Amino acid sequence: MARDAHLLWSPSPKEREIAECRQFGPFYEKVVTAEGTSRESVRPFLWTRIKSGDGMVSHDEYLWPLYACERRDGNVSWRFLCFFGMNRQPSGSNPQDRTWLIPFWFSGTAKTGDSYAALWPIYGTIREMWWDRIDFTLFPLWVTWDRADNHTWSVLWPFVMHQTGPERDAWRIFPFWGHTVADGKFESRYVMWPFWIQNRHDGINPGHDWMLWPFAGHVDRELENQWLVLPPFFSFSHGKGSQSAYRRINCPWPIFGIWDSKDSHNRRFFPFWSRRWLSNGHAENEWILWPFWNRRRVQLSKFSKDEWTLFPLFHHSVQKNIDPKTKEETLSEDFFRFWPLYSNRKDPEHRLTKVPDFSISKRTGALERNLLGMFTLYTRGEQTDPERIDHQALWGMFRYGYGTAYRTSRVWPLWDSVESDGQWRWRILGGLLGRSGSGDKSNWRFLWFFGGDAEEKEVRPATEKEVAEQ
Repeated sequence: MARDAHLLWSPSPKEREIAECRQFGPFYEKVVTAEGTSRESVRPFLWTRIKSGDGMVSHDEYLWPLYACERRDGNVSWRFLCFFGMNRQPSGSNPQDRTWLIPFWFSGTAKTGDSYAALWPIYGTIREMWWDRIDFTLFPLWVTWDRADNHTWSVLWPFVMHQTGPERDAWRIFPFWGHTVADGKFESRYVMWPFWIQNRHDGINPGHDWMLWPFAGHVDRELENQWLVLPPFFSFSHGKGSQSAYRRINCPWPIFGIWDSKDSHNRRFFPFWSRRWLSNGHAENEWILWPFWNRRRVQLSKFSKDEWTLFPLFHHSVQKNIDPKTKEETLSEDFFRFWPLYSNRKDPEHRLTKVPDFSISKRTGALERNLLGMFTLYTRGEQTDPERIDHQALWGMFRYGYGTAYRTSRVWPLWDSVESDGQWRWRILGGLLGRSGSGDKSNWRFLWFFGGDAEEKEVRPATEKEVAEQ
């Protein structure tokens, strides 16, 4: 079968091939890839489990989006609404754990081995949440935080603040006055923010800039000169020296804009039209009547992609691989969607058609796994080696497939038969009467439980890997 489950990512398309699929109406689906990765879903929203073939990675969703849990190489992370937890056992470093009920409770053990706990906004310490360490008492009355080698304290945050570091010193009495010195190469001041702001740059591209909001502003640096009128609506900028090809005009922002540099260009007349492109022609992005029409084209040394979208109805994308030596292009993926009625995806070896397809993304996500997949009534899967074509309707209740050493049919619950690579099986009423065999051997089964071989396995289409091993 050639279906698109996009379970756990794998670099090889062959390892993502679907080798087995079982369904019970729209409510249950299980798919297994050629490498053994599997996904089971009980819909709508009840339960989904994705598990790797070696069992080292699994992802569970219960009553999505309420609860999700992931296990990977002995590490566990989970979420229940705004309740987050994590337990990691990294090799060569300290174990880490985390229990956060955002925004009220934070506790755990950081990668440094230090434990922490905080009850917001009363008192506590939080580690490894954007900053290395946060301490607070009756927030926002008093709070301190550390990041890298910089230490900051604040009283009545964000109004009074002082930050110190090896090459940084900053004071703020917001919004009345602020002063920052960094690395001895940058200095910034403001008075009655945002009305007056002034900066000085002494490092790369030295110079200064100021803004008297909302009236005017000026940037005068070694590589750029810019004037702003009624910022941010009108600005006129041009480059100097090595950046002489640079210019940027907003008149007014965000409606009309021109942006040019040595390697790239941009034109904007929002919301009617916009175009961005590279001088070498290797990338282009254009939209008309944003957000309805968009086209994007990218060409790299080994890869190219051309796609267009007429939101929300149509999307088409073509990806190709490029041989760096011969410059020969070969199809990697061709995808087309007429939402929500139809989608078609193909690559050199597979093709998959879904009718209808309510997915809002090319790749399968939680919403598709737990709900939208229920509404696909017909699928057609095709693969070229070995040649096989499968038709399925009403979640597998009706099925017809054929190909090289392969044939299958199903009218549930009356009839079900599969013949693949010398193995065959047929059943009436799900096992009231059935027969299976391989070569000259066959077994009868009746009344669902009697007869046949107790070790008999379900006959399914052989995967490309199995065919190669034969």
